[in-house]
Amino acid sequence: MLSVDNEKLINKCLDDLIKKDNNINISKLKLRLWDYINYIAKENQDELTTETIKEIVSKIANLKTIEDVKPFIKYDWFLNSIVDNDLCAKCGSCSIVCPNNLIGFDEKPFLNEECLRKGNGMCKEVCPRIISGSYDIRTRLNLSEEYYYGSTNVKGQSGGVVTKFLQILLDLGEIDGAVVIGSSHWKPSSMIITSSKDLTDINKSTKKSKYSVSSLNAVREAGEMGLEKIAVVGLPCQIAGLRNLQYHSIISKHEAERGKNGKAAKLPKIEYLLGLFCTEKFGHDEILDKLEVDIDKVKKFDVNGPYFKAYTDDEEYKIKLSDINPSPGCLMCRDFDAELADISFGEKGSPKGYTTVVIRSEKGKRIKDLMNLYTGVDLERIDFMKSFKNKRFNKEVLKRAQEKAFNSFYYIWGHGGVGMGQKGKAYVRFRTPIGGYYDADTLIRISEVAKKYNGIIKLTSREEIEIQNVALNQIEDLLEDVKDEDLINGTEGPLVRSIMSCPGKERCLLGLINTNEIASKIEEKYAEKPANYKFKIGITGCPNKCLGVDTVDFGLHGVKTPKTNDDCNGCGCCQDVCKVEAIEIRGDTAITNYELCVDCGKCIKACPNNAKDLKSKGYNLYIGGKGGRETVIGYPVFVEDEQEIYDTLDAVFEVYNKLSKKPQRERLATTIKRVTPIKFFNEVEKLKMGK
Repeated sequence: MLSVDNEKLINKCLDDLIKKDNNINISKLKLRLWDYINYIAKENQDELTTETIKEIVSKIANLKTIEDVKPFIKYDWFLNSIVDNDLCAKCGSCSIVCPNNLIGFDEKPFLNEECLRKGNGMCKEVCPRIISGSYDIRTRLNLSEEYYYGSTNVKGQSGGVVTKFLQILLDLGEIDGAVVIGSSHWKPSSMIITSSKDLTDINKSTKKSKYSVSSLNAVREAGEMGLEKIAVVGLPCQIAGLRNLQYHSIISKHEAERGKNGKAAKLPKIEYLLGLFCTEKFGHDEILDKLEVDIDKVKKFDVNGPYFKAYTDDEEYKIKLSDINPSPGCLMCRDFDAELADISFGEKGSPKGYTTVVIRSEKGKRIKDLMNLYTGVDLERIDFMKSFKNKRFNKEVLKRAQEKAFNSFYYIWGHGGVGMGQKGKAYVRFRTPIGGYYDADTLIRISEVAKKYNGIIKLTSREEIEIQNVALNQIEDLLEDVKDEDLINGTEGPLVRSIMSCPGKERCLLGLINTNEIASKIEEKYAEKPANYKFKIGITGCPNKCLGVDTVDFGLHGVKTPKTNDDCNGCGCCQDVCKVEAIEIRGDTAITNYELCVDCGKCIKACPNNAKDLKSKGYNLYIGGKGGRETVIGYPVFVEDEQEIYDTLDAVFEVYNKLSKKPQRERLATTIKRVTPIKFFNEVEKLKMGK
């Protein structure tokens, strides 16, 4: 930060320039000047001398040569493909995660030093225009929508609800600080607030609406200050980037990138993500030129209907939105209401002077405990804005396709079951129906769709349908074509994969249990349920284990153990059908060797004399098995009651996600091995007993 003396010096230099040339655009010059001086101060990491400041002021007096005054070397960086092709959301997410602090942000991000990874690091992985982890994020947060509106006695935008909510959280100690969008000489910038008083007294600029480009540098600064828990107020693109950061290990399959010092960037835990409604961001200089207003007198910016407005104490200035060019990357965004936020806020849909509040996550419901909210939001107004933004997005996508311009297709990864194949093509995977039974008409329809998009059909090892070899620009059209089919696109990533079940006793002579009924009950609760890593479930009707249920995370099969009664006459029919030679005929009776018996129950069905009773029946469970690079047989557990299957699964799943580490790397088998089977299964039993 610059000293008070230096600020006075800068203002004096500006006054001197004005005296020399009355045609100088002082407002624009101030913004340029502060940009450049802050940049130089950061580079030097110390105070600038009087001589240096005078030299800077002199150089940038001619705004036509501003780019010559502040040149940047363009290093090889993956995100150049995003920035140079006007896809950048200008959210600033990339600039806060680099462990070596190589990324700067000035209206857009840039690499200010050579990167050993060529930008193929965490900056790329959190970029919301590269990776859209929204499907995984939505399922993990179990996001929904509850609409309310409210107002407070705080003087803030649209009733000051955001400001008041942050004040309460700070006063209760639920957060150590809040990162909000403030302003430095009316240039939007992120600011750190550490007390409720700051929100009203110190940084009053946080209550003014901002519609131009800003960054999230204060998030990193908060971590370096030692703040542990923060709330962040941001635009939809910023919320998306920060969600990618929160779930980085899930989406990117590894922990945070480490820098040259062996440490990741020091960032605080984000307790609340508070999103703001947004149609677009604007280039600040263009707004100042077209409004023709003294920026020092502006109290608030606002978007109202077709107009962008600026308010002073006694006057309103406005310009048609159609006359302002939005930031180019905003044309490639269709998120109006910050769909990944814990809570979203905006004016649309509420009476004048009130704030619309959209609660999305369980954590977001906290606002209902702390503030008075009312129902009755006009959803049509919100839907209209969503539709407007989506239409503009579709128009831009089509334009890029026609002009053969670059498109990262970040948005298709927000759908379940979409994965990357070879040669720049993608695939869509669908969950296996119960038992693996497909309706004939569905298969015909899927074949037609695959043919339409030049795709090929693959039946996976889990009996799932994949349509492969689909062009990236056709994925969403394909999904639209199959939306009414009895199929769920998904079963990709760290979640419960398609549940496999054999025909069971309903369709197989060897089946001992109704496999499809059990599978249906599990599917209803566990379909696409998030896990630390992929979690596979298999069910077979008998000990033949035709689906390899002992080498999945949670498998089971039915069992029936025979017991010979006094009606046995030694006919030998049971011995004939026993595949494991566990039965021996001695005189007029059959003797079962239970060390060899696999409890398949075939001998019970084969006996013509009703001489076989049930010694026991139930289900053999296998917990913590896996195939692949390393084959592990699951730990066997016997249960008699069907309900105990579900109770055991619930407990195993909960303990696994509690004790597991290294998302997307540690399967259940590895977790059990690491914590020891005794500890793991003790935890499981404690949970079961507590129900």
